[in-house]
Amino acid sequence: MTPTEFALFKYQHADRADVSPGRLRFIYVSLAVAVVAGLVTFGIGAVLLLVPALAYLMAGKFLKLGPRYLLCGKSIVYYANVKRVVQSTAKGSLQLQSTNGQMFVLERDKFPTGARKADKIAKNKAAKFDKVSAKIIEKVRKANGDADVSGA
Repeated sequence: MTPTEFALFKYQHADRADVSPGRLRFIYVSLAVAVVAGLVTFGIGAVLLLVPALAYLMAGKFLKLGPRYLLCGKSIVYYANVKRVVQSTAKGSLQLQSTNGQMFVLERDKFPTGARKADKIAKNKAAKFDKVSAKIIEKVRKANGDADVSGA
């Protein structure tokens, strides 16, 4: 069985950052090194404690699009369970409603950009939002042809 490939998009969701297994191993090893160094010399150990703290704090927040579901922080949306999709270009949001009543809202303003000028920031965020929302809508239609897809 091949591992699932996810399309990753930087997205500033409200949940904690995604810590990969490799990053987690690095945090544990650097924490152990800092504790051992702290037993020898307190000053060096205290400074080395910054390494695992920075590794944890610099973990990115991502929206992960898989072939059958999307992951965003603690939220998991299975495309086959989506019964309604509402895209609002004026508000800059995409709402996915599952059959059990759960709502997932993708917001345009939560996509980070490296631009500095206000017009370029807005343009980049809109382009990224349009790209991601189009992929999500396509995957929902493929998995669940009965889903109500509408735009406002």
